[in-house]
Amino acid sequence: MKPIIIFILVFVCSIGGCKKFVTIDPPDNQIVNPAPFTSDATATSTITGIYSEMMNGQSQFSSAFTTLYPGMYADELYYYTPGPRDEFVASSLTASSHGLINSAFWSPMYKYIYAANLTLEQLRLSTLLSADVKLQLTGEALFIRAFCYSYLVDLFGDVPLVLSSAYTSNMSLPRKDKAAVYEQINSDLMDAAGLLTDNYPTAGRVRPNKFTAKALLARMYLYEKNYNKAKQTADEMIASNLYHLETDPSSVFLKDSKEAIWQLQPVKPNLNTTEANLIIPASSSSQPTYLVTSYLLNAFEIGDKRKVAWINSRTYSGKQLYYPYKYKVRSSATLSEYYNVFRLAEQYLIRAEASAHLNNLDAAKEDINIIRSRAGLSPVTATDQPSIVAAIAQERRIELCFEWGHRWFDLQRTGRATAVLEGIKPGWKETDTLWPVPINQINLNPALVQNLGY
Repeated sequence: MKPIIIFILVFVCSIGGCKKFVTIDPPDNQIVNPAPFTSDATATSTITGIYSEMMNGQSQFSSAFTTLYPGMYADELYYYTPGPRDEFVASSLTASSHGLINSAFWSPMYKYIYAANLTLEQLRLSTLLSADVKLQLTGEALFIRAFCYSYLVDLFGDVPLVLSSAYTSNMSLPRKDKAAVYEQINSDLMDAAGLLTDNYPTAGRVRPNKFTAKALLARMYLYEKNYNKAKQTADEMIASNLYHLETDPSSVFLKDSKEAIWQLQPVKPNLNTTEANLIIPASSSSQPTYLVTSYLLNAFEIGDKRKVAWINSRTYSGKQLYYPYKYKVRSSATLSEYYNVFRLAEQYLIRAEASAHLNNLDAAKEDINIIRSRAGLSPVTATDQPSIVAAIAQERRIELCFEWGHRWFDLQRTGRATAVLEGIKPGWKETDTLWPVPINQINLNPALVQNLGY
């Protein structure tokens, strides 16, 4: 095995113990110059190893924490027992208050970006791979890089834009303007979509196809207010006929869900999703931990099937406590649930929002009502653009609750965070719309500048 392959495997498999990405050194003096892959199997295992690591429980951003912590930072969730999570519930983060921002978000995402960059460099050098495999893996590596940057930039704003495995120069990179990072994300996703095919390369939907890249691209266009391209891309997703809304909300998060676009496959023994394992009480007498706020509970309309399917409750110490229940298997040797990253319902809501801003109000209402119909709700009656945009925001709040931080990112990108949160979070400041850059990263790299307010 080439030394560089050993480096990738060591790097991926020890994600929790490596030095922080910005200053990462080659372990045990391994050669870090990219070397070509010698077989399809070796190259493929490098990519699939990244997906496995995303679900191993140590890389929290991709196995649960992007749901839980932005959910607490917004108005979806709170933690029952007082402790360090209160900083997220109160949106009172400081520059040095919570190492979890580095260990669960910043550092793992940059480590995956490093692995993707190194893989891309190796693929360019590889002459022994079959053409189809080389194209597929290149598309997947570009997608992984774009995926990680999409969360980095939305959590932190400007971030270092690392496009190579040259750790010596990467360790002193300054933050890049958010618009430039978005441009790179879009470029990577368009390239990935051009390299990937309609078909998934393996059973299930656990490795990206062309439409996985387009699903994220549609979201990026929406976030950038590029409504024409957002609508066009969501149109392609919906018209592909590869994906179909489940008729029952309880079936949406199963491993064979018809509306799943990309799922992460569980890898830990006796565990389906880390999220369910963290949220669902361990026994009939256990206290739930991550709880649904009254703000979200009260936002559901009477008769909404999603409230019954996606929220559970129990009485503990005389209190009725509600907790997320999209994933229902806390632990089991049988895999029945995979971790959904992208699904078709979001594409309908992307298209609805884009259509509304393009003043195609009837089309926007039609897409909203497709989602509402599954939930057992009547069609929206709004007729003017502001009311329809508000109805879409409400529908996103309910449909995408407890999923990958959607509520927080929606409040942030639409400029509504302060209006919604300052009344329920004492001490809220406008600068709280971005998280602090981890202080240890700034100490290691003086070129990094802290976000305002921290």
